[in-house]
Amino acid sequence: MRGLIIALTLGLVGSQSLNYQPTFSERKVYIYDHESILLSGLPEKGLARAGIRIKSKVEISGIGPKLCLIRIHSVEAAEYNGVWPTDTFTRSSKLTQAVSGLVSMPIKFEYSNGHVGNLLAPDAMTEDGLNIYRAILNVMELTLKKTQITYNLQEAGISGVCNTTYVTQENKRANQVYVTKSKDLNSCNEKAQMTTGSAYTYPCKTCKESNRHSRATATYSYKIKSTQDEAIIVEADVQELHQFTPFNEITGGDAVVEARQSIILNDVQKHFPEIPSKDFRKRGLLQHQFGSELFQLPVHLFKIKNVESQIVETLQYLVDHIHEQVPSDAPMMFLKLVQLFRAASDEIYESVWKKFSSRPAYRRWILDIIPAVADHPAIKFLRHRIEGEELTELEAVQAVLVGLYLTTPTRDVVEEAGLILKKVHPHSGTLLHKIAYLVYGSLVHKYCFVSDSCSGPALQPLHDLAAEAASRSNEEEMILALKAIGNVGHPASLKRIMKFIPGYTTSAADLPLRVQMNGVMALRNLVINETRRIQEITLDIFLNPKIHPQVRMLAAVVLFETKPSLPVLTTLATAMLKEPSMQVASFIYSYLRVLGRSTAPDLQVMASACRMVIRILSPKLDRPGYRFSRIFHFSMFRESLMTGFAAKYLVMNNVGSIFPSIAMSTFKAHFLGHIAEPFEVGMRAERLQEILAKRSFQEGSASPYDLKEVLRVLSDWKALPSDKPLASGYVKIFGQEFLYGALDKNTINNVFQAWYGPEGKNPSLRKFINNLQSGVGSRWSKALLSAEVRHIVPTCIGFPMETSLYHASVTNIAGNVQAQITPTPRSDVKISSLMNANIKLRSKLAISMAKDMIFVMGINTRLVQAGLEAHAKVNVNLPLNVAATIHIKEKSFKFEIPPVNQETNVITLSSKTYAVTRNVEDLAAIKMTPVLLPEAVPNIMKTSFDSDSASEEADKIRNRPSSEIISQEHPSTVEQSPQKKNPAVHVMCFNATTFGFGICLERKSIHAAFLKNAPLYYLVGEHTVKLTFISVPTDVPIEKIQITIQAGDAAAEKMVRLVTFVDEERELSREAVEKVKKILDDSFDETQRRPHSLQKSRRSSSSSSRGKRRSTPSPTEHAASDDVHRHEKKHSQSAHPSKHSSSSSSSISSNSNSSSSSSSSSSSSSSSSSSSSKSSSSSSSGSKSSSSKSSSSSSSSSSKSSSRSSSKSSSSKSSSSKDSNSSSSSDSSSSSSSSSSSSSHPSSSSSRRSHRKGSSSGSNSSSSSSSSSSSSDSSSSDSSSSSSSSSDSSSSSSSSSSGSSSSSNSSSSRSSSSGPSSRASSSSSSSSQATDTPRHAARIHSRESHHFSKHDKDDKKHAKYTRFGSSEWSVEWVKHLPKVYRLHFKSTHGHWDQISKVEGHLASSSSESSSRSSNSSSSSNSSSSSRSSKKAVSSFPHERTFLGERMPPGFTIVARAVRSDNKNQGYQATAYKNSGTNKVDLQIVVVQLAESNWKACADAVVLPLKAQARLRWGKQCQNYKIEARASTGQLARNPAIQLKMAWTKLPSWIRKTSIMVTDYVPGVAFMLGFSQAVQRNPSRELVLRAAATSLRTIDAVIKAPGATLYYQGFPIPFALPVGPYLPYQTPGITAWSVLPEIASRIAQEDQATCELREDDFKTFDKVKHSCSFNKSCNLIVAQDCTAHPKFIVFTKTADPSSFSREVYINMSSSNITIYPSESSSLLVSYNNEPILTDSDVYENTEENINVYRNDSLIIVEAPSQGLDNVTFDGVILKVTVASWLKGKTCGICGNNDGEKQNDLLLPNHRLAHSCSAFVHSWVLVGEACSGDCNLEHNYVNLERYPIIDGEESTCYSVDPVLKCRKDCTSTEKESVKVGFHCFAKDTAPSLSEWERNSDKSSASEEIVESVDADVDCSCPSDCSST
Repeated sequence: MRGLIIALTLGLVGSQSLNYQPTFSERKVYIYDHESILLSGLPEKGLARAGIRIKSKVEISGIGPKLCLIRIHSVEAAEYNGVWPTDTFTRSSKLTQAVSGLVSMPIKFEYSNGHVGNLLAPDAMTEDGLNIYRAILNVMELTLKKTQITYNLQEAGISGVCNTTYVTQENKRANQVYVTKSKDLNSCNEKAQMTTGSAYTYPCKTCKESNRHSRATATYSYKIKSTQDEAIIVEADVQELHQFTPFNEITGGDAVVEARQSIILNDVQKHFPEIPSKDFRKRGLLQHQFGSELFQLPVHLFKIKNVESQIVETLQYLVDHIHEQVPSDAPMMFLKLVQLFRAASDEIYESVWKKFSSRPAYRRWILDIIPAVADHPAIKFLRHRIEGEELTELEAVQAVLVGLYLTTPTRDVVEEAGLILKKVHPHSGTLLHKIAYLVYGSLVHKYCFVSDSCSGPALQPLHDLAAEAASRSNEEEMILALKAIGNVGHPASLKRIMKFIPGYTTSAADLPLRVQMNGVMALRNLVINETRRIQEITLDIFLNPKIHPQVRMLAAVVLFETKPSLPVLTTLATAMLKEPSMQVASFIYSYLRVLGRSTAPDLQVMASACRMVIRILSPKLDRPGYRFSRIFHFSMFRESLMTGFAAKYLVMNNVGSIFPSIAMSTFKAHFLGHIAEPFEVGMRAERLQEILAKRSFQEGSASPYDLKEVLRVLSDWKALPSDKPLASGYVKIFGQEFLYGALDKNTINNVFQAWYGPEGKNPSLRKFINNLQSGVGSRWSKALLSAEVRHIVPTCIGFPMETSLYHASVTNIAGNVQAQITPTPRSDVKISSLMNANIKLRSKLAISMAKDMIFVMGINTRLVQAGLEAHAKVNVNLPLNVAATIHIKEKSFKFEIPPVNQETNVITLSSKTYAVTRNVEDLAAIKMTPVLLPEAVPNIMKTSFDSDSASEEADKIRNRPSSEIISQEHPSTVEQSPQKKNPAVHVMCFNATTFGFGICLERKSIHAAFLKNAPLYYLVGEHTVKLTFISVPTDVPIEKIQITIQAGDAAAEKMVRLVTFVDEERELSREAVEKVKKILDDSFDETQRRPHSLQKSRRSSSSSSRGKRRSTPSPTEHAASDDVHRHEKKHSQSAHPSKHSSSSSSSISSNSNSSSSSSSSSSSSSSSSSSSSKSSSSSSSGSKSSSSKSSSSSSSSSSKSSSRSSSKSSSSKSSSSKDSNSSSSSDSSSSSSSSSSSSSHPSSSSSRRSHRKGSSSGSNSSSSSSSSSSSSDSSSSDSSSSSSSSSDSSSSSSSSSSGSSSSSNSSSSRSSSSGPSSRASSSSSSSSQATDTPRHAARIHSRESHHFSKHDKDDKKHAKYTRFGSSEWSVEWVKHLPKVYRLHFKSTHGHWDQISKVEGHLASSSSESSSRSSNSSSSSNSSSSSRSSKKAVSSFPHERTFLGERMPPGFTIVARAVRSDNKNQGYQATAYKNSGTNKVDLQIVVVQLAESNWKACADAVVLPLKAQARLRWGKQCQNYKIEARASTGQLARNPAIQLKMAWTKLPSWIRKTSIMVTDYVPGVAFMLGFSQAVQRNPSRELVLRAAATSLRTIDAVIKAPGATLYYQGFPIPFALPVGPYLPYQTPGITAWSVLPEIASRIAQEDQATCELREDDFKTFDKVKHSCSFNKSCNLIVAQDCTAHPKFIVFTKTADPSSFSREVYINMSSSNITIYPSESSSLLVSYNNEPILTDSDVYENTEENINVYRNDSLIIVEAPSQGLDNVTFDGVILKVTVASWLKGKTCGICGNNDGEKQNDLLLPNHRLAHSCSAFVHSWVLVGEACSGDCNLEHNYVNLERYPIIDGEESTCYSVDPVLKCRKDCTSTEKESVKVGFHCFAKDTAPSLSEWERNSDKSSASEEIVESVDADVDCSCPSDCSST
């Protein structure tokens, strides 16, 4: 029985669950061992970390029901700063004392069922100490549920109310339960955190969904033991982890802060605890309370003892140590001052100000520091200074701007800022007034961002300003109020903004356009908080066509910022299909397109929707006109870095304006999961365009947009109107507008008065000169705290963890200038008088700057700091010491600079990451350990491989804690060399030994990427970049560096060394010939010794030479030749299977033969055709090059006179034939052989010598006569139209039979003397014969790929097969290629005859010069040919001409190092200019002052429509060479310009740099929108082409050695400033008028012409309408409809029985009438005086009006009035207006805005419902009963009463209708459609009342009906009396 009872008892006990709710019983003391550890750093071992550890005893005892007492004692604090995990904690006694002081007093807390309630503590307990108690009690917070093992809940803790997961496990035998809880510290409802400095950014929700830059979690493990009376927490462990990465959290790497806390029960004592007698009050709950964190900057730590004395001491240090150079610690001292002022009281502020306000150096520092302090006392101090008027306006503006913009927003700060507004409000119009309101809006924006109680009082000053401005109709104040309210972006201001937006209030439509636009822009900052509401408002504004287009486009900008959904975008696109304004439609379409290509993560959903919507608009708006508004956008986002940026440029055009009506540029950045708009600038310049359109032209002004004319108009500022600004602009920083302004008459007036004074005596200039003569010394310094971003969160140990970023800078500019002016200026000095004075200046200037950027992650309190710090520093030190002597009249300038005697660090950029620990009680023990020590970086190149120890050491390696231990335990595995300890330092120096100084660039970098390939690890470590000026030792000391510049006639006198050139051509040619003779075979030598069989031996020698070169090519040539041959062979077989043998021969020789002046060789050509054909059929690509050289040499070896005459034609053909297709006939080979046989021995040998030289240099070479200096320019296929014709002709003829080949040769011979006529006939024949598509395409490409280097042939062969690849692509692929880069560039050929003459003259001069340098005349041709082959890359016609032999230099520059022994040392540059009628020759020669053969030569020849330049340097300017050639012409009939560059040998550093740059070219080009074509271009040539397709678009083509890039329709932000094209002027194009000529051609295409015929007309926008015209009244054809019209053109029927007309052209001061005579001829009168009676030309130079007669056509030109020309032949009237009148005309010709939908615009700006109604509205009615026109415009009523809204209505027309005058009878009527506005019949006004009603112009149209209008009337003779 007893056993049964025991069993039942045990069963009952077992069935009951244990009570595990922890409690603390009364009269018991629970003693715990407590330990807290916090470490900050990177997670990898072997890197330095910093942290603290605190050990203590914790006693908790119950002192009442649900009330406990906790006490902390026996504290021991230690610091950690070293390599983890090898180093150990170091105990700090002083830190122990400090922490013990924080927790010396016990506190009480409420505790029930595992929940901690209120904390009670004495008032003396600091928040820092109380947070340590909270951390321990946070462990005691438990929520245990008996019925669940795993559960989730929101639990309160030290970090807030966070999402918590519990897992419980019971051990019933031991009466224990194990509890694990995990907290997601990123998912908290009431999170304890503090963030400052990021209010001007907004979060990227999409970015945070995929990537979190900051994550935190905490895990708690408990062991709870249950007894009969209670449950006790026996053991608790907490592990908390915070990780941060600025990049992608998966691949970017992260820094961590790890906190651990453990509590172990040590003992339980039964006694009542001792309770202090102090008063305890409630101090909050368990959540962390921030205390001293905000007052303590995390970048330094110091004790604050006496604030005022420390402020004075630090100020004194900064003032004393900043003179010429800013010390590197200046930013840190500035931050120290900021912290000291934040700890100061109001009394200290006042005391410091009184002490230093009168001392300028200290005053500047104080006024820089106070705004950076940015708290309530600082803003209060500024208010007192402004109220007391102790600051200048500029000082007040600076202080208010920086202070309110950066201040931490609180209620007190906002109230102080409101008081500042009250002070500045009466001073309307001042800069301080404007800045104060704008920055106040930014302050309220930040305040509303951090506070939920942002109420009306903060917004009231801005609302009052808006209401006051609206009541007074003050436009400027309304704009200011809207901008300030827009900065706030608060929903409470939305109703205020809506009052200024049209469509929502009736009065808003009458507001100025600038106010309406600013009202819409004020909605932008509301998008974040009121997205849906702003989307609805902006959509309504945009869809309202009655609102101004610019306002609608701005509304669209705001609408797109709301990220609308697909339905909204579809609605937008549907509306665009019916949009009447092409400006709006084009803007929306371009916006949708750029958004569809955006890579920003927050726009991806909208981008997908935009791509769908674009398909709706593409058929209509795919290629809108260039004049229309659009947006340009560029974005880039890197997923691996989670960083990106976007740039946006919006242009809202007013058609015809060179200035956009509105231009906005915005830069947006994505970083750290946030989006910021760091910079935005906007401009509006519509008024400036109107002013330019109104000015009168000066005589000879050809362009209305001539820069000088624009400046002249702007300089006449007194004549400008003062009602509206010329231009306006604004600047935004981080979405906050802080500055805006306008350029108007008052602004210009204020600037001129400030400079010239009230009486125009220019006192400012006189004062400035006096100061210069007496010596001016000044110093300006500026300190700025531009960034202070802080994020603070609590940790489980009670210390807060901070992540912050600081950016501080100190800039100092110090200098002094003294001038000596001779003669001494008078009191009324003018700038012109200084031009004749001799001025000596001595100046000393020092520019210095120090910037510090600091990133901190770790603990930051007033007591201790421990964590990770990354310091980035920028130091700039630029000293300038110059003595100058200036004499402007004599064009003499002299500068003296002292030598570099010591090393000067000009720019230093450095960054280093540290593990830092600081203790305020032991500041001497501050420790900063580099996170990555240099010796920790392994050097894999110095690590030996040991296979024997691999298996033995494998296990040991796994257990090694760090890389340091590896090196210590196993020294044999790593080479212990001392070099391994030093980081890699790369130094690159450029020493200018001549001047005794050098420039060194030093780069040092060590990083932790060897541990983990992540971006963050690349940043961690030490990086330094330093630019240094050093002193270079010289044999003799340098006293100074002297630079002398002399221009004009005295330039030759300043030359130190005479420039001469040594002619080494003869010696070099002789040596080269001897070398070639040794290389050539014996047959060639025998051929030279048998002149009687010359032709036969030449053929054999040529064949032998070709065979030899085929057998022994260079490796590069061999590979390229085989590759080319295989591709060409395959192509030839597939395209021409029947001509396989002939297709592999070259067609080049055919035209080479044509270039020969000897006609006797044609018979030999035909006799040897078969053998030559056989030889060619088996030759490779290399043989073609040889054949080309032989034929080229034969062409070169003609007589001098023959070569001159054929240089314009035959050489051109020879050059062109090189570019023809490789598949030519065998006749071409026979021609080649024949041509070769007619060459001379020296020419042939020199040609081969050139080829050998090119082969040995490792490049593919080819030379021909077309590359010679006398014909290269005219023969270039990319520059000459004749060459393209020749190429086609030669290719076509090469496909014919052998018989036609002979005739072709004869024709070619004749063409060498016939000149251009032969080329024309050749062109016509070639165009008819080019029928084969692949071959024709190949010819096009060969012309396009031509280049003028000696490597052109080999490169062209590569380009051919690369272009088409294989025969399968030869037809289909070509058809689909973009056309722009395949187009042939045709140089302007209007002056080619003149150019050829110039080049022929230069070539003959060059030949004569070469002849003079040779020994005999017989060798002249040979040497000339040799030079032609050797220097084939040169295209210069003046190869041997040095201008210094014929004329003095134009200016001389001498840079000399003045030595103590007076020897010449330095450089001299002389420039020469030879100007002719159509040619300008420029040369610059640089020589050393010491005797040396080194020279640098820069040559340029500027010809009509063409320019060439060349740069050579080395020994006698012969070692290196770069050439460039620019020419104008056409690309597909569009005016174009081409720049072609070629080079030979280049220095290695240029080659390396170019290779590095070209690696990035494709990527950059792709980002810019370029496309890439598959082509192999010449390896040493760069071609740039740009064709102007319109005023705002160009087609660009770039052909580089590595790629072909092109862009069709490249948009230009601004219209090209071009003027009208004047067809009756002689072009007279010179080299200096190339661009104006291109601009004029574009303007000619852009001119708008209206045409009026018998019964139809065509408007300016090219819309044709047919309707009859009135026969008796004047009809306004075209009129200048600006505010100040300049012209009106109207016409009337002269005789109603005929169709003859009279035309009247009325201008501001002139009237021209064109009328028919009785004989039906046209007569012209000018101001009622007949003209053109004796002459066919009349010119009025004063008015710039010209009248011409051309047979029966009369032409009137008045470009200054906006009329380009008016032509009339009696029937057809044409009016052409200037391009700058786009959108500014009216009449039946339309408004000339490029939009066809609105052509029928009535005078009241309504659209007519019919053509007749439109024409009638522009009838110019006369006086009553005067003349033949007896019509007038009257409003009419509708004869019927339609039912409107259910009732009968009376309707009146909204537009007038033509009616006969009173007492007149209609004789002819016409039906017109008119809109009617209706009233209820009972309340309708009368017709007369309706006519007087001013609202009829804006009245709506209810119905449209047809009514009868009178066309002609009959009036009684006495109607005038009535």
